[in-house]
Amino acid sequence: MNPHLQKIPMDGGQSFSVQLEMGLKFNKQWHYHQEVEIIYIIHGSGTRCIGDSVDYFKEDQLFFIGSNVPHMLRPDQDYNPNYPDEVVVIHFQPELFNPFLSLPENKKIADLLNQASFGISIHSETLLSAKALIHSSMIARNTDRFIILLQLLNLIAGSQSNRIISHTAFGYSFHKSDDSRLNRIFHYTLANFSKEITLKEIAELVHLCPHSFCRYFKSRTRKRYSFFLLELRISHACKLLTESNLSIAIISYECGLMNFSNFNRHFKSVTGKTPLEYRKKFNAVKKTG
Repeated sequence: MNPHLQKIPMDGGQSFSVQLEMGLKFNKQWHYHQEVEIIYIIHGSGTRCIGDSVDYFKEDQLFFIGSNVPHMLRPDQDYNPNYPDEVVVIHFQPELFNPFLSLPENKKIADLLNQASFGISIHSETLLSAKALIHSSMIARNTDRFIILLQLLNLIAGSQSNRIISHTAFGYSFHKSDDSRLNRIFHYTLANFSKEITLKEIAELVHLCPHSFCRYFKSRTRKRYSFFLLELRISHACKLLTESNLSIAIISYECGLMNFSNFNRHFKSVTGKTPLEYRKKFNAVKKTG
C-alpha cells in the first residue's frame, strides 16, 4: 500500500524532536516520512504495520523505523479520555550525524541506520535501558538531549536482541494519487477482516475489476491481497490467544476464519506453530517472567 508523505514539524533551534502523543494525536494512516523514527508504546494496543509486516502492538514495546519506511499504528479502541493510548516518538533526519558516522568508532550506529530500512523491534535488557534514556530525553534540553540520543542509538546498535520486522527493505517516495485509494483498502480491511471479504467487494471499493485490483495491490505491497488479509487475521488471533481465555474455536471465528481446520493450518503457515502451541509457549514465558 503506498502511504502518504508526512511532514514532521521541528521546533526552531532543534535538530530532532521528542514528543509525547496521546489518543487523537495518533497518526492512524499508512504513511512515511524522511525522518528516522523511534517509537515507544507507553499505553495502548492494536494493529501495527511496518514495511511488509502486519502484527499487533501492545504497551512496553519499542520500534526503530528507518527513513521513508511506510508504517502505521492503529489502536484497538476509539479515544478514551480516561485511559488514552500514549506513545513517545523521536524523529531525526538520517543525515543528522554525517560525517560523524563515517568515523570507524561509529560503524555500529551507521549499520543500525541501514538496518532500520527493514524496521527493528527492541527487546530484553536493551529495552529496559532504552526506556530510561527515552524518558530522560523528554526532560533534557539542548546538548544534554543530543547526547542522550547518541547514547540511545549506541545502545540499540550494540544489542544482540534486536529483531528485524519487515522481510523487505523499504525506502519509498510515492505519488499522492495513490494515497486515497490505498488507505481506503487498508482501513476497510482493518474494519471488516472478521467477516468474509470477497475480491469483488474490495475491488469495487476502489473502482477496479478483480484482476486489475490484484495486479495493482501486489505491485505496491509486494504481496497478494489474500495474504495481507490472512496476516491481519493471524495477528489478531495472536493477540486473542495471549490476552484472552477464549477457546481456539471462538478465536478462529472472531478472526474471520470460520473453518477450524483451515484456521490451524493457516496459523501454522504464518507463525510456525499451531494456535495451541503458540498459547502454551506464551503462558510458559509469562510464568517464568
